Amino acid sequence: MKKALVVLLAAIGVNRHLSAEQRQDIANAAYHATPGAAATGVFKVWGLPLSEWLVVASLLFIALQAGYLVWKWRRDYRRDLARRALGKLAEETVRGDL
Repeated sequence: MKKALVVLLAAIGVNRHLSAEQRQDIANAAYHATPGAAATGVFKVWGLPLSEWLVVASLLFIALQAGYLVWKWRRDYRRDLARRALGKLAEETVRGDL
């Protein structure tokens, strides 16, 4: 990677005027910028710009939240029914109806 950076910097004519620390800083900045640039490129290749992917991700997140909320309400309802049945059974046991 350093060789490629040296070649790139030499091509634009700034290689001779940079210290080793400055070249290292440029290499680190390029290394940290690569994942974002690659992700942007991949999203564009699939036919949607990044702003539309944000909308798709937001809608997916909302759908996941709604699904979780429905699951949670259903689970709570079933637990409530089970508690009521258990409480009713405990009352009948105490009264001796069984």
